[in-house]
Amino acid sequence: MFGAKFRRRFAIFTTLVGVLGVYLVLDSRLVTGEDAYAQLGQGFDEINEAYRLLYNEYVNDLKPEDLSKSAISGMLWDLDPYTTLFDRRDLDQLRIDTQGKFGGLGITISKRGKDDGPPVVMSVIEGTPADTSGLVVGDRIIGIDGDPTFDKKLTEIVGVLRGDEGASVIIQIERPGIAKSFDQPIIRARIDIPSVQIPGEVDPDIGYISLSWLNTSRFTERTEDELKRALVALLNDGVAGIVVDLRGNPGGLLKSAVDVVDKFLPPDRLVVSTKGRLPEQNRSHKTRQKPVLPADMPLVILVDERSASASEIVAGAIQDWDRGLIVGAQTFGKGSVQTVRQLGRHGDKALKLTTAAYYTPSGRSIHNAEKRRYRGGPIELTVGDSIQVSAYELLSIIGQAERREDAVTELSDRFDLDADLAKEVLETRLERLLGMASKEHNGPEDTDTLEVFTTRLNKRKVYGGGGIKPDVVVKQERKPRVVVEVLRKGLIFDFAVDFATTQSFPNRFEDYTLPEDIVDQFWTFVADSANADGFAYKTGTEIQVQELKQSLKEKDVLTDDDMVALNQLSQVAERERAADYNKAGPFVRLEIERALANRVWGTKGKILASLKGDKQFQEAVRLLKDRAVYDRKLALVKE
Repeated sequence: MFGAKFRRRFAIFTTLVGVLGVYLVLDSRLVTGEDAYAQLGQGFDEINEAYRLLYNEYVNDLKPEDLSKSAISGMLWDLDPYTTLFDRRDLDQLRIDTQGKFGGLGITISKRGKDDGPPVVMSVIEGTPADTSGLVVGDRIIGIDGDPTFDKKLTEIVGVLRGDEGASVIIQIERPGIAKSFDQPIIRARIDIPSVQIPGEVDPDIGYISLSWLNTSRFTERTEDELKRALVALLNDGVAGIVVDLRGNPGGLLKSAVDVVDKFLPPDRLVVSTKGRLPEQNRSHKTRQKPVLPADMPLVILVDERSASASEIVAGAIQDWDRGLIVGAQTFGKGSVQTVRQLGRHGDKALKLTTAAYYTPSGRSIHNAEKRRYRGGPIELTVGDSIQVSAYELLSIIGQAERREDAVTELSDRFDLDADLAKEVLETRLERLLGMASKEHNGPEDTDTLEVFTTRLNKRKVYGGGGIKPDVVVKQERKPRVVVEVLRKGLIFDFAVDFATTQSFPNRFEDYTLPEDIVDQFWTFVADSANADGFAYKTGTEIQVQELKQSLKEKDVLTDDDMVALNQLSQVAERERAADYNKAGPFVRLEIERALANRVWGTKGKILASLKGDKQFQEAVRLLKDRAVYDRKLALVKE
C-alpha cells in the first residue's frame, strides 16, 4: 500500500486539479448561465473517489501513473478517433512525421510476422548512410553492436538503430546469396525523409509527382520547398500536363497543405477555413504567392480511399476553384483539425485533441461521420476469452492489409491485443475473412442524400460529407484472393530478393524487362516447402468441401456415396484452383516487378513499376493529353 507521504501528495494534486477546473470553466459558466462549476466539481469528486478506492483497496498494488493513463484513456473512449493520448514514443514519431527528419541509418525494417526472427530491411532511403554503406532490401539484421536481435521487439530495435548524428553503430548482416554473415559499420546521420518524389519520366509529355503511399509521403515542413523544386524541374523539361499523386497520403500539417495549394492557385484565394469552439480556431487560410504552375497548364490530382486530412484539403481546394480534375476513388473523409497539448511537467505525454472542423472553399465539410471508430460497435466478436472487438473493423483491417505483419500490427494497436492473440485472430479461418472487407471506401453512393455545393468558378456540383468525390471516378481492380495471400505471406518479396541475387540489372528500371516466364518461376519457388512458409492456398470450393466433410463426420452420417460426391467436388476444386492461378498471373507479375524494382532501384524504381497497370494513373494521363475532354469535364454542370 502507498504511504502517508504519497497520500498527501495525491491530496495536493487533486486540490490543484480542482482549482484548475474552476479557472477553466469560469468563463463558460458566466456566459451560459449554467452551473458548470458544480457539474465539473461533481465529476472530479467521482473521479477522485474512484481513484482513491482503487489505489487503496484494489487486490493488487496499482501504480499511480498507470491509473492516470487509464483514466485519461477512459475519458477519450467515446470521443472521435483522432483524440488520443500520446506517450514519449508517440511524440517522437509525431516529430518525425511533421519535420520529416531524424537521426539514424535510413532504412525501414520489419519482423515480417516472425517475432523470434531478425528484422529485415524493407526499403533503403537514397543518399543515407544505409545507402552509401551498401545495405540492400532483403538484408537480415541479426545483431547490433554484438547484441542479437532475434527475440527483441521491433520498436526496441528501431530505438537502438536510431541515435545521435555522428554516432557509429555496427550491424551484423545476413544477405541472401552470401554464405557468411558480415559486420557493417555505419555512422548515423540526420535522415531527411522526402515527402515529394519525381521517379523519372513516366510519359514524354506528362510530369508525375508522387506524394503518395509509394514513397510513404506526408505533409511535412519540407513539403512546400520540395514540391516547388519538383514543379520547376518538370516545367523546365517542357511537360504539357502535371499529375500530383496523393493516393494513400494520410495528411499531416495543415500549413503544409495550404502551402501546397499556393503553388497552383493565384494569390488571395481561400484554401480552407476552420471553425472551432475557441475564437482562435476560427480562421481562413488563403494563398499568398504567385503560383508556380501556369494557369493554363492542365492538372490532375490522384486520390483514393486512403487520402485523408491535408490531402483532402488540397484536393478540395483544387476542385472547388476548378483548377484541375480530381481522379480516382472517393477519399477517406477526415474533416477535422487536431491540436497537440503537453500534459504534465515532464514533457513525456501529450493530448492530441480535435479542436476544429475544416471547410473547403465552397463551404462544404467533407467529414464522414461514419468513419468514427466505434470501440465495440454494433456487431461485436469475442477475441480470446473476453475481448470484444468490432466485426466491421476486424474485417476491414484484415481485408486492407497487404502484408501479414501489417495486419498483425494494426490488430494489436487497434484492439490492444498482444502479438500472439493478433496472429491467432489473423490465422483463424482467414480464408473466410479474405475478400469480405473491401479496400474501397465508396462513401455515400446516393448523392441525393448529401448536401449540394457548387464550385467557385464554373459552378459544378460538389458534395459535402463522405470525403472528396472525384470528378472522374476510376476503381482499381481488386486483387484475386490468391495474390493477397502470397503478398501477406511475403512470398513475392522473398522471391524478388532471391531472384535478384542471381541476376544482373541495368542502371535504370526503365531499361529492364522481366523474363516472360517470371510467374512460372515464382510458383516453382513457392512449391519448394523451404520457401513456402506454410503457404497452402485453398479455393472457395475446397473450403466448403472440407467443412461439409467435417460436419458429416461429426454427426456420424458420412456415407460411401457422400464420399464419392465429395471427391467429385474436389475435382471441381482442382479446376477452380487452376482458374484462380491463371487469373492471378498478371497481378503476380506486376507485384513481382514492384518488389524487384524496390530491391534493385529503390523507391523511384518501385514507383515506376507500380504505375504500370495502374488504371487511375492511366486515366489521368489520358485526360491530360485530351485537352477537349479535360476542359469539358471542368466546365460541366450536372442538372
